[in-house]
Parts: sequence; structure tokens; C-alpha cells
Amino acid sequence: MYKFFASLFVFIIMVISSYAKDTLINPYAVSDGLIPSKSEYNGTLFTFHYNYPQKYEKTSSMPWHDVLQGKPLTTKNALSYVIVLKKHVKKTLRDFLESPKKWNKSPQTGWYSMLWAGDAVEKTGWEGRDAIYGTYTGQIMDKKVYKETNLTVNIRNHAAIYYNEIAAHTLYKVWKKCLEDNQTECIPMVEYGEAQFQEGSIIVKAAGVTATPDEWSVLKGAAKWQVYRKPFDLNGTIVDAKPKVIDLRVGIFDIIVKDSIASPKTGWVFSTLVYDSQKKGKSVWDRMVPLGAIWGNDPDINSAKEPEKVLKENYINPDAPDWAKVTLGYGGRMAGPFDIAVKYNVEVNNTLVKALPSSSCLSCHGTSSYIPMKYNMNTFLYPAKVYKTKPWKMYTPGSKEWNEWFQDRAGNVPQSHVKDAIGLDYSTFLEAVLMNYAAATTKETEQSKEMFLKWKAYRTFSGH
Repeated sequence: MYKFFASLFVFIIMVISSYAKDTLINPYAVSDGLIPSKSEYNGTLFTFHYNYPQKYEKTSSMPWHDVLQGKPLTTKNALSYVIVLKKHVKKTLRDFLESPKKWNKSPQTGWYSMLWAGDAVEKTGWEGRDAIYGTYTGQIMDKKVYKETNLTVNIRNHAAIYYNEIAAHTLYKVWKKCLEDNQTECIPMVEYGEAQFQEGSIIVKAAGVTATPDEWSVLKGAAKWQVYRKPFDLNGTIVDAKPKVIDLRVGIFDIIVKDSIASPKTGWVFSTLVYDSQKKGKSVWDRMVPLGAIWGNDPDINSAKEPEKVLKENYINPDAPDWAKVTLGYGGRMAGPFDIAVKYNVEVNNTLVKALPSSSCLSCHGTSSYIPMKYNMNTFLYPAKVYKTKPWKMYTPGSKEWNEWFQDRAGNVPQSHVKDAIGLDYSTFLEAVLMNYAAATTKETEQSKEMFLKWKAYRTFSGH
């Protein structure tokens, strides 16, 4: 009996410690607190910019509109649209891709990062922001995924995300209370449309993976970043391991733009550049080529039942490198190579499926919503009816339930039908940090309540 209560006591202390750790989350934290010593790394460190613009300065400088000529985007002009986007961000973001130390030292004029994203948050599983280059830990991929291009090791991606000045104004509206009133609680405002982005908002996400060019030849000559992180295996981060400086090679560069002319239904165009080692060019930037773009989920096309039907709101560049097309999403819908739009070893109608394209850029981001003070995900990223066990049990592709993930919704319309759900305008990142906020400010969890009752019962018992 003594051993039981001793174990219970230790477990309760762990729960309390975990709870205390989450309540000390700093919304202004620069990184996860893991900083390399000078003997490990003697270079520049990430600088956190959150002085978001307080006014929305409407701009007429949207050169990608010249491609549209006042009409929605089509598969015929999508490539030209992406090329113009790439050219537009080149001046300020080429250093971000190619010259990490220069980027860290520079003012990074016009680009901003997210509050509530620095610290690790145990309740939500958030691992915080890396101290060297401000990246976030991403998906883990088995080397089998890219066996045709001779990947020899399992890989993980680490991504960095930035917002232009127009997009950052939305972040100001969301976090206005803490920025203006200097509140340490940093309470978000999203109930009255604050999370809806203005026209011309641009969000960029670049991601590098842990393989070297010797381990994956498609990365030969790619941009090199470094991060300070704990190692991983196929089950996730090895929590008890020591962090170390890890080399990354950048394989993708997403440019996401709010453009209701190009995309009147969803309001967004998601485009992806991928690294092509075979492309001629003087710089790494030159060798980042368009994989494609997506501005809708083509809800009128049931790709499971009509696999040959051509998508109308999606474009894939036929000249993009083959390695980047292995992980395209449902029905060939656009998804970046490291976004895991294909799920492996899942169950459909009681049958094990080795590889199932299950998502797209817009399908994933379209799940973004928030219920105030809830730190659990409201709508899961994939059309799965059971995902907390292995194998995942997926909805039948093409079914009514499956198709809920492939609709064209306005940004203020959540996929979730739960009362009080707030649409977050296709921003999964904003959803994640709002969950971090909720985790930090929730006073009591079901787990801690249960432990408290057990502890109270023990005290009652021991008192006799």
C-alpha cells in the first residue's frame, strides 16, 4: 500500500510540475530556451520581430494581378502567377534562403514572426522555436517514401515562417491587447473577425530536412541552414536526448498570398517552390522552381470516383523535379514534399492501405479554427474518423464525410460544426499558437482534477 501511494505522490508532483511549466509560457519568448554554447555554435542567432504594423496600408503593388487581368486564376496562367510571386519576394527573401547569418544580422525589413510560438508547450505538443534560425519542428518521413530517389535515411523537416507587413497587421489585431497595454497575459482577439487577413497579405514558409546531399542526392547544392534541436526517430523527438546543432538542406519555399481576385471562393493562393539540383542557375534561388499552386479544393470533382477528371483549381508544373511530386495530395491536389499529404499504412473500410493521398495545402489549412480557451485541435488535419490508434481509420475517399475536407470555404467559415468555433482564415499556425495561449491560461485540466481527487482521497485515508 505504501508503494502505491508513494508512486501516486510522485505522479502527482509530475503533473503539478508539468502544469506549472505550461503556466509559465512566455508569449514573447524568442526560442524554446535551448541555446547552443559557443563551443557548439559560434554564429548568429534568431531575432524575433513582433512590432506589427498598427495600420493597414493598402498597397497597389501587387504585380501578380497583372497576370489575372481582373479574372480568377486558371490552370493556364497559374505558372506565370507563381513566377511573378517569386520575383516579387526575391529582393527581401533571397538572403533568408541563401544567407542565414546575414539574414539573422539584418533588420529583416518588412517580415515578422508570431507571438506565443517561442516556448515549448507540453499540453499542446508544441516544441517551440529553434534558437539559431527560428524554425519549428515538422513532420518525420520514413526513407521509404523517397526510395525511388535513393533517400538512405529517415528525415525530419524544420520550417521557418514569416509574415509581410500587410499580414502582420492581422497579427497586430489579434494580439492588440497585449501589445498596446503591455499585458503579460497577452489575450488574443478573434471573436469579431480580427483573424481575417487583408488583401495582399503574404506568408512564406521555407523548410529544410535533415538529410545530407550524400544521403539524398536531390539536395546536392541546396541551401544549408543550421538548427539546435534534439534528435528524432520514427516515433518523434527523443525527449531525453541532448540537443545538438543539426544541418538542414532547404527543399521547399511556400509563398501564400491573400488574393480574392485570383481565388474568389477561398481567398487564398498557395504556391510552392522546390529545389531542382538539375536546373541551371547562378544561385540557389535560381534553382528553386515552381511545383505548382492551389486556390481551391475542386469540391465538384470527386477524384476517388473520377480519377481522370482534370482539376480546375489546381496546377502542377510538369517540369518540376520528380522527387517533389511523390507526395502530391488527394487526386493530385497540390501539397509540398514535406507536408505529408499522403498517409501510409492506414485503414479504409477494414482494409489496410499502404499509401493514401489524403490532403492538400488548402484541405489541411481549411481545418483551421478556434474555440476560445480550448487547447485541443478542433478539426483534425486529415479525413480520419479514428486517428489516436494505429492504424488510423480513414473515411472512405469520395464519401460525404471525406469530402468535408475538400470544400471551398471563405476564411471566416470554419469546417467545424461545433458551436462557438471561429474560422481562422486558413492559418494553421495561428490555430497552433491560440492553442498554446489556451494551454497557458487554462487553470485546471481534467487530468489535474482527477489527480487532485485521488490525492484528496489519499489524504483522507492517511488521516485515519
